Amino acid sequence: MPLFHGNGQYYLFMPALTVGGSVAITERFSASQYMKQTKRLKATVGSLFAAPIRMILAQNYDIADKENLLRLIIFAQSVTQNQLSEFEQRYAVPLLQLYGMTETVAPPLMNPLDELRDNTSIGKPIISADVKVIDEAGNEVPKNQPGQILVKGIPGRTIMKGYFKNEMATNQTIQNGWLHTGDNALVAENDLFYFVDRKKDMMKRSGENVAAIEVENAIMEHPHVYETAVVGVPDAIRDEAIKAFVIVKQGYLLSEEELIAHCRARLAKFKIPDSITFVDDFPRTSVGKIQKHKLKENIHL
Repeated sequence: MPLFHGNGQYYLFMPALTVGGSVAITERFSASQYMKQTKRLKATVGSLFAAPIRMILAQNYDIADKENLLRLIIFAQSVTQNQLSEFEQRYAVPLLQLYGMTETVAPPLMNPLDELRDNTSIGKPIISADVKVIDEAGNEVPKNQPGQILVKGIPGRTIMKGYFKNEMATNQTIQNGWLHTGDNALVAENDLFYFVDRKKDMMKRSGENVAAIEVENAIMEHPHVYETAVVGVPDAIRDEAIKAFVIVKQGYLLSEEELIAHCRARLAKFKIPDSITFVDDFPRTSVGKIQKHKLKENIHL
């Protein structure tokens, strides 16, 4: 992760310095050389996002890469169960999904290394974290019911002090010592938190709430799909229409009709994409996150 990013700064760099560890800085990320770099530099802990994980899996597999010193790799964002299993099997390293934001400073949620772990979840609260999930009225929700993630902390110490020169946004985000993340999750019976979607990525189609990530996960189950992003676009009849952008794996062909039929077998009728556009790549941030707001620009269904 680049060091201007919260992940690189205080998920990896500062913890290493705190315990007297070393940090190896490479000039850039390379999917084809990632494992070879970890071996050469004798790295023991890594950090990835979903996009780099998929990039690494797309490379030609070298069985020698399995002989590495990595004890764990933390990661964030949605990766399919098949991709998680394939990565761990290929490289013999446990993946630990976590959840955090620049605003939360430390990641408040993380899958444990030595306890119950489910990397389709975002884990449990870490020792120092106080996390809850609330409904629109501000009440804590029961198990298996989605709501917004709130993280308690001390502004300027354990959560952000505020947004630069934006007091209004700061006051909306931090209320009574609780940071409102804008992300929705549910807590299952096993006490693990499962990410539902960002509030702004929830779509309203004919009065029904649809989580973009649920549609994306269904599309990602198709063996020829490399990556996808789903957005809601204005629709005069149904409030919003569901539009999917899809990158197909190299060497494969896929039609819109075939992929919609695939979704129809996995999703409720109101969650099926109205249209699918195939693209070569997505607009991304410097760490590979898809910029959905740019995908929405100049969309014509």
